[in-house]
Amino acid sequence: MFHALLLSVLLAATPQTARVVAVHDGDTITVKFDGHTEKVRLVGIDSPELQDERQAYRDAAYAARDHARTRLGGEAVTLEAEPRQGDRDAYGRLLRYVVLSDGTNVNEDFVRKGYAHVYDKFQFTLKPRFKAAEAEAKREKLGVWKLPPGRWREVPSTR
Repeated sequence: MFHALLLSVLLAATPQTARVVAVHDGDTITVKFDGHTEKVRLVGIDSPELQDERQAYRDAAYAARDHARTRLGGEAVTLEAEPRQGDRDAYGRLLRYVVLSDGTNVNEDFVRKGYAHVYDKFQFTLKPRFKAAEAEAKREKLGVWKLPPGRWREVPSTR
C-alpha cells in the first residue's frame, strides 16, 4: 500500500510525455501515455461551457474548443503537475499544465489569447503569470473578454 502511494506521488511530480488523442473543450483533453488514456483538466484556466444557454457564450466555448483542437490535436505534449493542487479533480481528471515541444505552456497561452480566464477559485504556482496574461487579453478585448456581462456559466440543470 505504501509503495503504491509513493509511486503515485512520484509519478505526479515527474513530467510525463503524452500524445493528445481528443480535445473535449477549451480546458479538457484526453491524452495517451504508457499504453493508456487519461482525461486531463488544464490547471489554472476555465473556458466557457459548450452547453451554455447563451449563444455568445456557446460561440466562445466552440471557438476555444476549435482553437484547442488546432493547437493540440495529435500533438506530443509534456504534462506537468501543479504542486499546490491534488493530482486529480473531483471528476477524476488529471490536473496538469500542458506544455508543447517548443516550451509553450498551453494553459497560459489560452488565457493570453482570450480562450479562457484564470480560474481564481484555486491556488496554483503560475497564477501571477496567468493573471498578467489575462490582463493583456482584457486590454485587447480578446475572446471571452468580448462577451456580454453576466455569470460565467449558465448551463441547463442535469437533475
